[in-house]
Amino acid sequence: MRSTAGSRLFLAGYACCVLASLYLLAWSVLPPLLIDSLPLDVTESLTWGREWQWGYYKHPPLAPWVLHVFHMLLGKTGPFLLSQLCIALTLWLVWRTALRVMDRERAFLAAALTMAVAYYTRPALEFNHNIAQMPLWAALGYSLLAALQDGRRRDWLLWGLCAGLGMLTKYSVAILLAVQGLYLLFARRQVFSQPGPYLAALVGLAVFAPHLYWLWQTDWLPMAYASARAEATTAHPRWAALGFLGTQVLNHLPLAVIALLALSGARRAGAAQWRWHCRWPGYVLTLALGSGVLVTLLGVVTGARLRGMWGVPMWAFSAMLLMALWPQSWLAPARPRLLRGLALWLVSVSVLSGLALAYGAQWRQRPARTDWPQAALAQNAQRTWQKLSHCPLDVVAGDDWLSGLVAATRASGPSVLIGGDARLSPWVTPERLRTRGGLWLWQTGDDPSGHAALMDRLPADGSWHGGQWQLRWPHDGEPWTLHWRAYVPAACAR
Repeated sequence: MRSTAGSRLFLAGYACCVLASLYLLAWSVLPPLLIDSLPLDVTESLTWGREWQWGYYKHPPLAPWVLHVFHMLLGKTGPFLLSQLCIALTLWLVWRTALRVMDRERAFLAAALTMAVAYYTRPALEFNHNIAQMPLWAALGYSLLAALQDGRRRDWLLWGLCAGLGMLTKYSVAILLAVQGLYLLFARRQVFSQPGPYLAALVGLAVFAPHLYWLWQTDWLPMAYASARAEATTAHPRWAALGFLGTQVLNHLPLAVIALLALSGARRAGAAQWRWHCRWPGYVLTLALGSGVLVTLLGVVTGARLRGMWGVPMWAFSAMLLMALWPQSWLAPARPRLLRGLALWLVSVSVLSGLALAYGAQWRQRPARTDWPQAALAQNAQRTWQKLSHCPLDVVAGDDWLSGLVAATRASGPSVLIGGDARLSPWVTPERLRTRGGLWLWQTGDDPSGHAALMDRLPADGSWHGGQWQLRWPHDGEPWTLHWRAYVPAACAR
């Protein structure tokens, strides 16, 4: 009997691996074929990553660096493959973590059903710092558990490394570190008499130190951005913070529906005993719920504005909590329903996402960010510049979104001067503009005067040129007017 059950589990695991590989391939290859421009967050991160700075005015540097490498190697497919690899690595780490606290069947279901959390499907098409955090949050959960269970120094060092890399990805990783710290303080206080936690802290600080130095040099520039994003915008901001919690609940609806339908069928197997079916239940509960609860409480207490997408990496262990509580007598009869429900969800969301990418502009009667004519825009920029200059196009400025589209078309594209502010894009120095020139872009109705002071400081021996481009939207063919102005140094002029 046990051999038969093991064989079934093996076959189920093998089938899921095959389907998961096809799913990963589809979500990596098809989206680039269905869109006309890269998503906003991808475009922005690509303009940062190519500059190889130790920090950027919004975020730490690790996610833009990795994204730039994938874009350089795989072109337009790179960002989408990177997102799916982040999800795949997250699921593997959830499985490894679950194996330490429950049997293999429950661990397998815990990893598979994580995909029923909506954040792991449609939102993952746009690689950003939230998606990049997913495997690091899961790695932090696994490595601390391994360190506590096995007591090996290398596991504590791994936890510290994951903490440092996480903080190099996005500062919100500090939420999980705080939750884990509270767990150690109240449930595993004895570990503080051992060297492990202190070694982990040293490794984490060593990894994070270069960025910390960059923060100090730039007068803590990203903190101003984070503060502005967190400013309250309602009359009752503390109660509005509960909206964050509501968004997290909505993203768990697919998992909840699949579980309830499976439970309705499994109940025919008889009475069930609701209790913990795992080891270390306190740690499982901490990983699954601690970060979301802590963020919500902080929002209620401080009145800070909480954005729903900040919850993206917080729920890697939701399905593991579900499996830890699932009655043993109902597990076998529920397994087929759980897997069929998951398959139906993934097929449905894949088809709907593909249709939205392909036909969303026509349905909405307006373009999304992925519907802009990126290729035509970049071609016009390069063609115009080559008529005026024999030097390569080196800097694009003006409208940040338009500049990013031009720059992100190729991995070796021009640099972007963000907002005309040297603090935001220190890689574009006055000397670089004087010797290599630049191209400014803006749309009708926009005000380019924010760059006027910078333009006025450029040498008079260079030449200025300006004009308009008429482009067409990919889906409706309507004309679109863009304005451009180019400064060509005398040494580059044709």
